[in-house]
Amino acid sequence: MKCFRKRSGFTLIELLVVILILAILMAIALPLYLRAVKDSERQTCRSNMQTIAIACQAYKVRNPAHLYPLTGPGVLDLAALPLPIPGDAELSVDLQAVPICPNHDTTVVGLSYSGTENTDGTITISCSCSDAAAATFHNALGTPNADGGVGFTPGLDSR
Repeated sequence: MKCFRKRSGFTLIELLVVILILAILMAIALPLYLRAVKDSERQTCRSNMQTIAIACQAYKVRNPAHLYPLTGPGVLDLAALPLPIPGDAELSVDLQAVPICPNHDTTVVGLSYSGTENTDGTITISCSCSDAAAATFHNALGTPNADGGVGFTPGLDSR
């Protein structure tokens, strides 16, 4: 007479098959997740560039005689945008604070974005975060402007 024992648990083969299936699913899902994160950072950066550009345009429309605050020839001083300029408190209405790129290292001092005033009077906002590869990737989304710069140029980049 044979004695049969009641089986209580999984065999090693069954466990290995389950682990193999989970590994295959991870190998498929992880690259898709990482690409989605990268795309969302790029869209966030583009949205930030658009916000800065629209704030600059709104300021210029309300104050046609006043020039953008500049740090050099054609280079916008974005650090001055959220601050009221003496005699002009309306600038802080357009942009409460300069946004930060999702890839910008917060331990690095400096702004995530830079702006230039083009020869045709438009402005281009570019990502200049501490991660140079990410900044190049974010700026590649925009169309080159009349001066050859890349970034977000209102009117030129409408998508």
